Amino acid sequence: MRTVLRFVAFIGILLAGGLTGNSQCTVSDIIIQNISLGPVQTSGSCTVTFDASFTIQNNDGNKYIFIHAWTQQDYPNYFKCENGQPTGNGAIHAPEAADLGNEFLTIAIDNSEDIPVLLSSYTPDGSVPITHVDSVSRTVTADGDAVFILYGITTTVPVTCGTPTVIVADVWSSQAAKAQIAHCVNCGIRSTAGFVTAGGLVNCFSLTYFATITNNTTAAITGYYRVYADINGDGYFSPPVDTLIVDTTNYSIGAGVGVNISISGAVPSANLNQDVFLVLTQTSGVASGASRVIVLPSTLCSALPVTFRSFTARRNDRSNVGLTWETATEINNSGFALQRNLGSNNWETVAFIPSKAAGGNSTSLITYTYNDINSYRGISQYRIKQTDLDGRVKISEIRSVRGDGQKGKTIVYPNPSADGRVNIVFEDNKEVKRDVNVIDMSGRIIRQWKSINGNTLQVDNLDPGLYSVLITVPTTGEQTVEKVVVIKR
Repeated sequence: MRTVLRFVAFIGILLAGGLTGNSQCTVSDIIIQNISLGPVQTSGSCTVTFDASFTIQNNDGNKYIFIHAWTQQDYPNYFKCENGQPTGNGAIHAPEAADLGNEFLTIAIDNSEDIPVLLSSYTPDGSVPITHVDSVSRTVTADGDAVFILYGITTTVPVTCGTPTVIVADVWSSQAAKAQIAHCVNCGIRSTAGFVTAGGLVNCFSLTYFATITNNTTAAITGYYRVYADINGDGYFSPPVDTLIVDTTNYSIGAGVGVNISISGAVPSANLNQDVFLVLTQTSGVASGASRVIVLPSTLCSALPVTFRSFTARRNDRSNVGLTWETATEINNSGFALQRNLGSNNWETVAFIPSKAAGGNSTSLITYTYNDINSYRGISQYRIKQTDLDGRVKISEIRSVRGDGQKGKTIVYPNPSADGRVNIVFEDNKEVKRDVNVIDMSGRIIRQWKSINGNTLQVDNLDPGLYSVLITVPTTGEQTVEKVVVIKR
C-alpha cells in the first residue's frame, strides 16, 4: 500500500457532463489518491505527486483528452460552466494560454489509437506548459466506457501545504485533427484539500475499523461517509470493484481547528486482513459536494497455520470425485477435515486426513489426495477444514463439481437468489484464467475479478434486481454472459 498524505489527499466524483456538437461524453468517478509531498516545500506552494483515474465514454469524439486545474479563486470559467456543462452555443474554440490563466495543471492525452499516449505539448497552444505524468493506461469496460489511470502526476499547487483549498477542474475532449475545437466538455469539477484530516486502522482480531476525523477550519463541518473494502489489495479506490461495507452515514464536526470526532464499525469476516477506504463527502461550506478518500490500513493477524498452494476437485466418473490439495507451509497442523455440501447448505465431514508433516510443521511442498464416493447428480461443493494441534481451525475456499451427466458449460446457482449470494461454476477447462464482471441493469460494473484460475466463484451482497455476469478468457477473447436474478427474501 502506498503512503497517502492524509492532510492533502482528496477525490472528486462528478456524475454530470457537458456536450457540444454531435459527440457524446460524460466524465465520472474522478479519483485522486496516493498523494505524497515533494522533497522541498516553500511557503505559498505545495508540490505533490499523485495518481488519478477517471471514466469517460469510449467513442471517436474523444480523440484528444485534456485536463486543467486551478484553485477556486483562480478558476477562469472559460466554458461559462453551469451544473457541469458549458453554456455557450455552437463550436467552442479550445482554450489557449490567455484563457487558462493561472492553471497549475494541464494534462494532454492522445486517445486516437489502441494504446493512449501522453502528449509532451498542449496541441491548441504550444506555450502552455504540460504537467509531468509518468504513464497512462486505459481499460474499456463491458458497458462501453473507458477507465483511464494516470500514474505519477507531479505538480505544484499555489497554496501552502495543509491550507484548506477548493480545487476546480475542466475536462474536455476533441475530435479535430489538431484539437482546435472543444467538442465535449465537463467543467467546474470541484475537489477539496485540507478541510479535514482523518486517520485510523482496521483491527483484524475484532474485525472493526476505527477512525478520527479532525476539523482544520474555524467553521463547523457536516457531511457523510461510506466505507469500502480494498478487496483486490491494489491500493486504488475503485467504486465498481471495491466492496461497499458501510453505506451513507452522516457526520458532524464542531467549529474549531483540532475539533474531532471518532467513528467505528464492523468489517465483514470475508474482508479479513483487507485495508478499507473511508470516503468522506462534505455537505457544508465552500467545499459542499466535494469528496476525499482515506486509506485505513488493516493490522495483519498472526501467520496462518497452513498456506494452501492449490485445491482442486474433479469428477472422475459417475461415482467418484477426486480431491487434490497442496500446502506450501504447515505450522502445528493436525490435519484436514474434508467437507461436502450437496445443495442443502449442510456441510458434512466425509473424511479426516492427518498431516504428512513431521510434528505438523513443514516448509516444503506437500501433496494430498482423496477419492470421495459421490454419485450426486447436482452440484457438489467441497471445502477443507484445517485443524491446528491446539484445536483452532481454518476454512479453505470452496470448489464445486458437477453431477454425472451435467454439461460442462458455466452454471450459476441459485438463480434466482433469495439472499443476494450466487455461485458460479466455470466450464471444465481447468488451465485458463478468467476475468469476471458483474453488471447491473444500468450498465455499471458493480463487482470485478481478474485472472481467476479456480473453477468456482462466489458473489455476495447483491441487491434485488437483474444482473449480467460477463466471463472473459483474456488469452482467447472468448466471452460468456449469464443472467442472474436476485429477489427479496
